[in-house]
Amino acid sequence: MTASGGEKFKRIQAQGWSDRAGTYGDLLGAMTARVAEPLLDAAGVHSGMRVLDVATGPGYAAERAATRGAEVIGIDIAEGMLELARRRQPELEFRHGDAEELPFEDASFDVVVGGFIISHLPNPERAVAEAVRVLRPHGSAAFSLWDRPERNRMNGVFSDAIADAGVDADAAEGVAGPDSYRFCDDASFESLLTDAGLVEVAVETIALTLTAPDADAVWNGLLGSTVRIRNIFDAQPADAQAQIREAFDHRVEAHRHPDGIELPAVAKLASGRLR
Repeated sequence: MTASGGEKFKRIQAQGWSDRAGTYGDLLGAMTARVAEPLLDAAGVHSGMRVLDVATGPGYAAERAATRGAEVIGIDIAEGMLELARRRQPELEFRHGDAEELPFEDASFDVVVGGFIISHLPNPERAVAEAVRVLRPHGSAAFSLWDRPERNRMNGVFSDAIADAGVDADAAEGVAGPDSYRFCDDASFESLLTDAGLVEVAVETIALTLTAPDADAVWNGLLGSTVRIRNIFDAQPADAQAQIREAFDHRVEAHRHPDGIELPAVAKLASGRLR
């Protein structure tokens, strides 16, 4: 991706996440919040540490790091998310900041965490390099991402519905960009961290289940808490939108249980430390 293309992609992402701040917690946010503790565990966050939460969103990981006694700063490029985080945790510090150009001096933090940020960046390698730059000697970093659609059915049911409807997802404004699933394989995710200079890198899989009363709840939740998925749908004409929704309902129905819908939600978590 060119530099100008990357900046455009980031602007669209920033606006999209700001627009979703009010509804993010309805579905996706409720799931990302469940990975905050494992993310902090992988990075070894404890009392007295100075922690940077990159792409903090509503501040889930920042909030939990502070509960552990850490001194934490959260950054995000989406102003709407920052406003939400400040309302939720007014006692914590949240700043506007770009993961690929962290506004901090070298060796400023004991820990850097990035929850589900890797898939939303034009240059993930640069972001991890920036995280390493601001780490103190022996500091640690951890990042999470959602697995491929065939395993992470929470998002996969929509991807399948798009394919079933014959829609060209890459034609939607704001969707063209880096491969969202480039680092889902353990070896690729591990290399992302080791190439940036981290050692003792470990990758783990976290299996969750998204529960919802019906397909409407999943549909509305996804459109209200995602950017690429929402941009794909909004870019389609009315007839294609209807076809996507019909295919989506069919896909979700395969995950119906007596108490409602249960969708596997699979995340990957990679961590390492600086020598």
